[in-house]
Amino acid sequence: MSEELAKTGIDGLDEVLGGGIPRGRCILVVGGPGTGKTILGAQFIYNGAKKYGEKGLIVTLEEGASILKADLAKLGMDLDELENAGMIKVIDHSVVNYLPSEKFRELVKFMDMPVFKVVSLLETLKKGISSLGASRVVIDSVSALTFQVADPIERRLHTMLLFKTLLDSGCTSIVISEAKTTQLEREFIFEEYLADGVIVLQNIYQEGNVIKCVYVEKLRGMSHDTQPRPYRIDYGGITVFPRERVFYKL
Repeated sequence: MSEELAKTGIDGLDEVLGGGIPRGRCILVVGGPGTGKTILGAQFIYNGAKKYGEKGLIVTLEEGASILKADLAKLGMDLDELENAGMIKVIDHSVVNYLPSEKFRELVKFMDMPVFKVVSLLETLKKGISSLGASRVVIDSVSALTFQVADPIERRLHTMLLFKTLLDSGCTSIVISEAKTTQLEREFIFEEYLADGVIVLQNIYQEGNVIKCVYVEKLRGMSHDTQPRPYRIDYGGITVFPRERVFYKL
């Protein structure tokens, strides 16, 4: 018997995934700047509410909620409408996330904001899921959390706690992370070993052109497309072309 799937509602992506994301699982979306990671996560939540009547939570750790909503509105996704209807919730957990721990603590002495801690994030996450009754969650992005922590063991512990909290919640979750390279050949990151699935978004540069491609690196327990497929970002968000192939040069 096949596992129940949560459809992303993104044109072409569900076909690449083999039907959707297994419910209750945690999927990592990884990619470089400008690949549309935030858009993919937002579409998962937006389509869940609009198309499938499922409540969704977005926790933004990088850009503020107002900026996120404004950017997505330009693509035709009105998050305020769904938030006012009680179908989604956007939690702004963004602080100065781009500074290492020591510098961050020094800076916040002169600013009226709390030090960003994983415990605070996890409590916010649990309360948000419970109060909304969410079945879908997006964290954007885990890189903003781990970047502050200099010690690699502490970074891994924070990441493990985040993934465990998401899995224990029973929600179908997407965790977004930054890639270190824009090519298909890249270094693996720790989060990939914790996630039930990994979706990679790439910008490939060929002869002066930029080709956007998506491929499913892994998806536990699911038969899925293993080939890179092109996609585009325009009004409405991401559209994947599951019948087309991507040819790239090393």
